[in-house]
Amino acid sequence: MSSKFTLAPEKIKENIEALQAFMQKEGMDYFYVSSFDAYLNEYVPMSDCHRFYFSNFTGSVAEVIVPQSGKVKLYVDGRYHEQADLECDLSLIDVVKVGANRGLLQELKSDLKEWQAKNIGLELDRTAFGFYKYLKENNIEIKGLYNNKLSEVISFEKAPNLPGVKALDAKYIGRSTKEKLELILDSDKEAHFVTAIDSLAWVANSRGYHIPFSSAFLGVGLLTKSRAYIFLDEGVSFESGDSSLEVFNLEGEKRIAKIKELQDKHKLDTVYFDAVMLNAQLAESLEKIFGTKALVEKPGGIIEWQSIKEEAELNAIRESFEKSDTAIFNTISWVKEKVKEGNNPSELDLYNETTTKYNEQGAVTQSFNTISGVDANGSIIHYGDPKPSISITEESMVLLDSGGYFNPGFATDTTRTFMGGMSEGSAKQKEIYTLTLKGTLNLQNAVFKSGTRGSGLDALARQPLYQAGYDYAHGTGHGVGIHVHEGGVGISPVRNYELKPGQVISIEPGIYIPGFAGVRIENIAIVVEHPEFEGFLKFEPLVYIGYEPLLIEESLLSAQEKKWLEEYELECEKRGRSFRKNIA
Repeated sequence: MSSKFTLAPEKIKENIEALQAFMQKEGMDYFYVSSFDAYLNEYVPMSDCHRFYFSNFTGSVAEVIVPQSGKVKLYVDGRYHEQADLECDLSLIDVVKVGANRGLLQELKSDLKEWQAKNIGLELDRTAFGFYKYLKENNIEIKGLYNNKLSEVISFEKAPNLPGVKALDAKYIGRSTKEKLELILDSDKEAHFVTAIDSLAWVANSRGYHIPFSSAFLGVGLLTKSRAYIFLDEGVSFESGDSSLEVFNLEGEKRIAKIKELQDKHKLDTVYFDAVMLNAQLAESLEKIFGTKALVEKPGGIIEWQSIKEEAELNAIRESFEKSDTAIFNTISWVKEKVKEGNNPSELDLYNETTTKYNEQGAVTQSFNTISGVDANGSIIHYGDPKPSISITEESMVLLDSGGYFNPGFATDTTRTFMGGMSEGSAKQKEIYTLTLKGTLNLQNAVFKSGTRGSGLDALARQPLYQAGYDYAHGTGHGVGIHVHEGGVGISPVRNYELKPGQVISIEPGIYIPGFAGVRIENIAIVVEHPEFEGFLKFEPLVYIGYEPLLIEESLLSAQEKKWLEEYELECEKRGRSFRKNIA
């Protein structure tokens, strides 16, 4: 994720040295720095991402361990292996490249065990309670810092003022807040403590756009069967006429005191929480208020209900993707026209024009940082530094991954890879594109039994690539909802969620060859019941943007794949979004 906020390399070095001096003074062997804010969000402004201050790495997710002396360890997944090497000073940073079958924290925990770590410093308000618990259970002494105390050591940027929160248009709401509370709770003595901001936005039927690439708002919620208590920062307005919502503008100890007051009123005996999305500082306070016996860990929180969209929500999502599809098609058409004129646009021009085209369709903002990579830069899976010096030519292979938020406040996300001009791709370009296309077609057209898990579908997309000796170091599919990456559903070798009707998921195989090019073809689809076969499911595509005919090697497609391709292209043509007309 790129940002206007930058730090000079010498400042990164200075920050590392300042933290290590502090660690020596406090007797800390290691210091853990997360990528998150106090709400454990994925997309955080670089100015508020403390990990950035010690690494210069701009990707959305990574973990950092700073030893008392020596090089910093930066843990990144397959999306960022190449990017981390390019962004970090490798004389200061050791980039730990974690594979697709292993989590970042899993790798980090393994290293802590190997190092026989006796203690670790960390920011309690930016550390997930789940990791905090792991450290305690493994007898690693925690030297925790409260209330942004690290800012006494490192000069962090001050957070900006937040806009107000507004209610969704009624036509985009599947259930009222009251109906959602009744759906997720069975008893007046139960509650959910919600810290995932997209879940809070879902239950409140509201949007705030408080952080980059998110339509949600910063806050936490105590959800009882009869009322949702929402806690916002001081000065943040909240517009809603829903009587099931009660909003408090309280921070710090005042917020904690109000939560205790609500417990005294409701006398709750079970409070569910998601340890992955709850910071350790808040967890300590909740233990004092509710008691450890009443606090019950529920992985994912309320995502199991949130991930299954009501028809009104699905219609809002369909409406958003129609606009997003048009923006992407218009962007690609613009590139080809510019190249045809001899006015070759740069990577940065493409990045900026993508935003313009989304704005023309009424986008409020982007749902993530647009990825516009030309040729070799397309192999950097989450390339976030588009350059004005790199031009798109007739022979260029371009990867464009983009998404936006429109009025309903649901994210869109689509990737297309295409030729810069009207020249047919080279044999190698066509090979990797067509193999990726085969993976997309095979999975998008899958029919599978109810109860099938994401891990059971992953190989459908990878198998055509395996046959030619290729693979990709990321999952095949993620949930899409209020956030572009929504929990509760996924497709990868390690995703064990059952796919359920009403869930929205990406299908995005890819091939990435460093120094040459990258291909990703990403469609989003709804999981639906099969219209003919009882007990079976299929996918309903949300994306209808034609594939690049100049990159398709038909000899690599089976008869069935050609049939699927033709059916899809005809649907794109109906919508005026096929590129086949360009070569007819």
